[in-house]
Amino acid sequence: MQSREFAVQARIDTEELYKWVAAGWLSPRQHGARQDYSEVDLARAHLIRDLQDLGLNDEGIPVVLDLVDQLHGLRHMLRQLLATVKAEHEEGGPT
Repeated sequence: MQSREFAVQARIDTEELYKWVAAGWLSPRQHGARQDYSEVDLARAHLIRDLQDLGLNDEGIPVVLDLVDQLHGLRHMLRQLLATVKAEHEEGGPT
């Protein structure tokens, strides 16, 4: 989705959206001069808005976002590890 539609769905104004992108809190895909936002970006925007509503300041937001990103990365690595172990087990490899 494009910036204007994204801002409406995220319940923020476009100025705030551009501020979040400039801060690195959101990373839309670039297509020339156009930015496209995904459902993941929208969920992240809702998280940012919720954190602000809870009183977290602009210095704390990137800390929380980094921790969330690390958690998602670890979950992805764990899924890969479990899939590898399962595949080896099914092939009769070492357990």
